[in-house]
Amino acid sequence: MATFQSYLEQDKERFLSLLSKNRSVSATIKEVENQFDRMLYSFSNDDESDAVKDAASRMIQTAKNAASFLDTSGETQLWKRTKYNDAPVRGKRSPFFVLWILLCLLCCLGTAGYWIYMFYTSADPLNLYLPATAAVLGGFFGILAGMTARRKKADDHEEIQAEVAIDIQKVYRSVLSTVLIIDRNLEDIRTSERIQARKDLKERKESVNKEELDLLAHLLEAAYATKNDDASQEMISQIKFYLHNRQIETVDYSEENVRWFDQIPAFEKGTLRPAFTTDGVLLKKGLASLGSEK
Repeated sequence: MATFQSYLEQDKERFLSLLSKNRSVSATIKEVENQFDRMLYSFSNDDESDAVKDAASRMIQTAKNAASFLDTSGETQLWKRTKYNDAPVRGKRSPFFVLWILLCLLCCLGTAGYWIYMFYTSADPLNLYLPATAAVLGGFFGILAGMTARRKKADDHEEIQAEVAIDIQKVYRSVLSTVLIIDRNLEDIRTSERIQARKDLKERKESVNKEELDLLAHLLEAAYATKNDDASQEMISQIKFYLHNRQIETVDYSEENVRWFDQIPAFEKGTLRPAFTTDGVLLKKGLASLGSEK
């Protein structure tokens, strides 16, 4: 008897190999759906009733639709990338920058004016410490202006990416649990079919007219005795056709069905009267010759 569990176990290595090639959630769901289709194709080629095949098709379709709800979570990896930005941020300069620039210019201009005045007037320097101090202060204020003029650097951009790697063994166990439920439901359908078949067989057996069977059996026995005659062959054919329409089959004697025949010694071994059966169940025993040694 075909089961989806047997198909899955036969295809286990191939299924796990395909899952391991791409461990993303979307690829896993797609591969699970393909595996359900492969199992359904194998099941449909087996000897099953139409009712079982239709039920299996519906259940597999439901399982495929629910594939996205399978528990596939495994390892989660975080990837971090930092994008460094050396470009300055545009914005207003510090108010101290203007102050330091003005003081620097004032000191520099004062020092330059002093020396220009001394040059054109040819006057003796009054105090050399004054222009030197102004020059030093001008340089100091220039340095302060340069420090406050620097703009703030832009913040670095940081990206974090999460990657979920599915657990292929967990996926396999989830699929296996699903097919076990499907197999159990299909077995319930098979059991119902067998019970119904026994009921139908019992009804057919009860509906058979035993007197009619006895009469047809005697007619066949007489026809078998002279079965080389054309009229006898015609009678055998008509009786068998009539019984077939009543879902009753005639079975000739053989070593495989000897239990369906009463046996008597006779000159020639073979069928003297065929047995009557329906769906492999005996309705009336036949009669067979065992033959005799010369």
